[in-house]
Amino acid sequence: MGTLLAFERPRARTAALTLRERVQAALQVLAVLAVLALVPRLVARASGGSAGTLAQGSTAPNIGAAVLANAPVGQPDATRIDLASLRGRIVVLDFWATWCGPCNVTSPILDAFAKAHAADGVVVVGISQDNDPEDVASWLGRHKVSYVVAHDSDGTAGRAFSVSNLPTLVMLDREGNIRARRVGVTQRGELERLLAAVR
Repeated sequence: MGTLLAFERPRARTAALTLRERVQAALQVLAVLAVLALVPRLVARASGGSAGTLAQGSTAPNIGAAVLANAPVGQPDATRIDLASLRGRIVVLDFWATWCGPCNVTSPILDAFAKAHAADGVVVVGISQDNDPEDVASWLGRHKVSYVVAHDSDGTAGRAFSVSNLPTLVMLDREGNIRARRVGVTQRGELERLLAAVR
């Protein structure tokens, strides 16, 4: 009988420890979920805005960036693009970087789209999120694009549009309102559908 009790006690302890470990694991999972729920707010505070503030239909913030290639016609300063000066045109903003694989897939799609709709008052602006403008200049030497390429030197434009993933595409109507936002590669057919909805 004493031998049986000797074997039963460790089992009871093991079961109790297992239950304690399960409770600890559950608490750890809840703590991780709580932190993950706070991430969007923390990111918004770090970027000086609030996550999701740029809803469809809202007025786009006025941003400026240094032009590295293909300054749009009618700009007062060919070295800088000012979003407010493009009012009256449909604007497609593409937030991208030279090191971003999906961005490099998107660039020829945007180039063909820009060429097809240049006469329709559509302006495509690629806003590089690279740290060094020399990286963009080198990229432009290998990739000939017809649309405007600008450099967001301090990340202000990206933060203004709450960009957290690349590529991020934003389409604005002629009044400067946000009409569409896409993250990832946007195919030509989707661009055409978005444009048709904005016209």
